[in-house]
Amino acid sequence: MSTSTTMGAGLAFEPEKDLATFAEMAARGKHLTGVARLGHGWRFVEGTPEDAVFDLAYEHAPAADYLDYFRAAGWAHVLTVGDVHIFKAAPGTPPVHTGSETRREEMLRERNRFLGFSLLAVLLFLGVGLGIRHLDGNVWLELVLLFVAFLPVVYTVLPLAGYWYRSATLPRGR
Repeated sequence: MSTSTTMGAGLAFEPEKDLATFAEMAARGKHLTGVARLGHGWRFVEGTPEDAVFDLAYEHAPAADYLDYFRAAGWAHVLTVGDVHIFKAAPGTPPVHTGSETRREEMLRERNRFLGFSLLAVLLFLGVGLGIRHLDGNVWLELVLLFVAFLPVVYTVLPLAGYWYRSATLPRGR
């Protein structure tokens, strides 16, 4: 069975682009099966072409019957990545979110969650940076430590910015 990968646009920034990519790949007979290495894209496996639309929902620690609600509405669960649940359905199926307020609430929840992660990551980075100032060691080791401490900053602050932007730009409910 042949697999392929594509780069992702970033679910925190432009989920619509990734969802459109999933639909295009499904039409070409490539079915979403997971996240590409290092989380920088999507993995697909060869299969039968299908006409499908994709949507997603964010839910941390969903209840046991969470996926059943989507299944009853015509959506098949495809993949869960962290708190993101990706679904597919036949074209014309009512969307997962019936209003902008539920999507906005999800974005606000994710924004608040990543705010905490980002704060911890920045504090860790600052702590490592301050700690290194007091060491008289190998410059290369210090650079490696700074780089390793900076990675969590990238993987938390960038999604935070995306969720913050998206939550601010989604229309407010009635």
